[in-house]
Amino acid sequence: MVKELVENSLDAGATRIDIDIERGGAKLIRIRDNGSGIKKDELALALARHATSKIASLDDLEAIISLGFRGEALASISSVARLTLTSRTAEQQEAWQAYAEGRDQAVTVKPAAHPVGTTLEVLDLFYNTPARRKFMRTEKTEFGHIDEVVRRICAGAFRRHYQPQP
Repeated sequence: MVKELVENSLDAGATRIDIDIERGGAKLIRIRDNGSGIKKDELALALARHATSKIASLDDLEAIISLGFRGEALASISSVARLTLTSRTAEQQEAWQAYAEGRDQAVTVKPAAHPVGTTLEVLDLFYNTPARRKFMRTEKTEFGHIDEVVRRICAGAFRRHYQPQP
């Protein structure tokens, strides 16, 4: 899950990504970035299934250069957790916050205070599916998996953006 969220930040052009984890991600996963942000009218769409801003036509499928593009991650997460997405673009005077939880997928959008970029908070992972929560490893193990994934993404992102000078 953290992999997809960090990849969203990289796709948004973020040069700084802060990650907070509590109880191995079971209590809190917070990803905060300084990327381009999400426009108010696209916030609810970002939480909808099979919705993506990265593909506008069938031809775009032939030239995908983004890390994520299927439009499933946020909708899937919000179906098993309490998800808050707060974002502001450079063109907007104020930020907006979208909230969704559980299987009903109803999204509430309201004004918020936030710098340019996006913050995503995932609270109480699997709160509504206790059987899945039982399969989570210990806090230390889950954190170790998250740490490894983030290190790999960072190494890949560095290679993508760093061009050594001859």
